[in-house]
Amino acid sequence: MARIPEAEIERIKREVSIVRLVEARGVKLSGSGDNLMGLCPLPGHDDKTPSLVISPNKGLWHCLGACQAGGDVIEFVRRAEGVSFRLAVEMLRKSSATLVAEQPLPATRAKLDALASSSEADSVVMRRVLDHYHRTAKESPELLAYLESRGLSADLIDAFHLGFANRTLGYRLAAKVVHEGAVIRAQLTRLGILRESGHEHLTGSLVVPVLGEDGEVLELYGRKTTSCESLPKKTSRLSS
Repeated sequence: MARIPEAEIERIKREVSIVRLVEARGVKLSGSGDNLMGLCPLPGHDDKTPSLVISPNKGLWHCLGACQAGGDVIEFVRRAEGVSFRLAVEMLRKSSATLVAEQPLPATRAKLDALASSSEADSVVMRRVLDHYHRTAKESPELLAYLESRGLSADLIDAFHLGFANRTLGYRLAAKVVHEGAVIRAQLTRLGILRESGHEHLTGSLVVPVLGEDGEVLELYGRKTTSCESLPKKTSRLSS
């Protein structure tokens, strides 16, 4: 997966208001001047007296209580949501426009839409997976460059519902330590979408679907987009 440009990380730190971000989790801040204070909303302790210090001008926060943690807006989302650095950046990318506005963002808006629930049929889940890969393909400069290098038109993405697997599927799954997450991940592993390790089977591949007459996803094929490989060594034939 491509590295997040340092300029983009700095833009998020600069533009996203740490005050709005903390208020979005229902924290009431008080005080004036260089620092504001409120109850720390981070998991791990039940704050009874304000211990979270916010420095609006610096875009920083620090918990003086049980957390003893601190950092910038990205680190706050990472700890509050229990996600990776990359996913925290993606969450802030989606909501940054609202987080600099006058009104705070509801805490639930920061979440990425769930891929599927654990009670849905294999055929529904496979379609959701393909739709995710398809949206990713249309937004991926890497895939568009690959198609151009092969003399192929980007119009083929919609014509054949092509997709691109870039390791973002897991961002739409509940954590594996949660029952819902464990069930859906087991289902995706059985279908061949995920490896036993939890990684996406077709990572870094152009995804080509085989569809039935009713649009049901019968199979998914992957071809690595890296120039040094004509075919992936472990391309999987996935079926629902």
